[in-house]
Amino acid sequence: MISYIFRAASRWIFFAALVYAPWAYGATTPTSIRTTNWVLLTALGLWSAELLISWRRPQLPRLLLFLTGALICVGGWMFFNAKSIYDSDFFLFVPLHNLAPPLAGSVDYAISAAWMIRGALLLGTMLFVSDLSQSNRWLLRLWYVIGLVAGSIALLGLLQKATGAQMIFWQPPPPPELWVSTFFASYYYHGNAGAFLNLVWPLSAGLVIRAFTNRFNPGMRAMWVSLFILTIAGVLANTSRMAQLVAAILLVAICVQFGPTLLRRLSGTKKSVASAGALAILLALIALAQAIHLEQPLNRWQAESQRIHGDARWRASRVAMGALPDAGLFGFGPGTFRVVFPTYNIGAANQAPGKWRFLHDDYLQTLLEWGWLGSSLWALVFFGGITVGIRSYNKHARRDWTPRRRVLQPLVMIALLGVALHALVDFPLQIESIQLYVATYLGLCWGSTLWQERRVSSQSAQFGRENQSSKTN
Repeated sequence: MISYIFRAASRWIFFAALVYAPWAYGATTPTSIRTTNWVLLTALGLWSAELLISWRRPQLPRLLLFLTGALICVGGWMFFNAKSIYDSDFFLFVPLHNLAPPLAGSVDYAISAAWMIRGALLLGTMLFVSDLSQSNRWLLRLWYVIGLVAGSIALLGLLQKATGAQMIFWQPPPPPELWVSTFFASYYYHGNAGAFLNLVWPLSAGLVIRAFTNRFNPGMRAMWVSLFILTIAGVLANTSRMAQLVAAILLVAICVQFGPTLLRRLSGTKKSVASAGALAILLALIALAQAIHLEQPLNRWQAESQRIHGDARWRASRVAMGALPDAGLFGFGPGTFRVVFPTYNIGAANQAPGKWRFLHDDYLQTLLEWGWLGSSLWALVFFGGITVGIRSYNKHARRDWTPRRRVLQPLVMIALLGVALHALVDFPLQIESIQLYVATYLGLCWGSTLWQERRVSSQSAQFGRENQSSKTN
């Protein structure tokens, strides 16, 4: 009984983190980052306590366990053996007495230590979700939470667009000379908001698919369809062009994946109803477009061809490429891009203007911070998880998985590929709320390797009980 309470508490608290992180400015402020970390730590602590109390061995992929340990060791060594700490007042690196001066170490102890706390919690989240995903009931609850968060964030952004808000509703408006229109919903930067919506709207679409392919009451169907319309409208209203492009690619991928199956399953009457529903959704989106000033993102698309060659992010990428040889095998240290980049930018022939906390290329930034070794490990966690998910789906989904898993898993992998594409020209993977959802999805992908094993073990246990019963009789 106590172990069940701990297990349920850890999972509900984890769901609270999924709700809190995107609403708290996307977990981009120091306060929201700390709070998100504490909520995740609480959830993982309760999970660990439940495992100890019940003597339950969690079902975790061995390769993911190895990669988690390797990344914690590499990142942990970098901050334990840090060579310096950055003084932001005087713009210089203050040397530190480190453990092994000849060996690699971070250039900023404090930043790398803080980043590794977050990184360890995110890696723990993958393991946690991998274990949670073995339960059909909790998997569905997780899906519902993501769908509700998606609709709520999109609704906030649409309300801001419709009312012409100059800042996030609960924030004071900035002075007119400092006003910028790059915020959306609870995110200060529209690119991050767009990347988050592209992570969650495919799962909202999956809830609509599930509602119409199963016996759901009309109220549930109406709710999920309404939330899906809001989420898609939020993507369209967002002025991030890359987010809109990724959303279009995701839509094509989802139609290719589920379109033929849905057409086969729908009878003639149902196809007519579905066509009418699709037309109603289209009309609703057109009506929303009038209210949310959809002409703003369209105007940005028209102006893009005139400014793309002069975009400062390309200059910053060239400066970062020049620093790449110095990163070496271990990099400059987790999270240290913001203190390393200015040094190389000052000495560059073609400097990138302004201050750069993140590079608009997550892969290049990861290479600078983690080097070739750490970046390879992160690539194995991310792309390896997607590959494992695809392999598990192709091998076991049709025969061994429940219908909800067969719908959810492809959408998770499509969403991950979308954020991987967005990361080429932006920094979604540096934002903790997006990192949290990516870690959750990766936990589902890695955990899917055990869905078949769990079914086989359950069948074996059932066979053993039947065999024992026959011997007794």
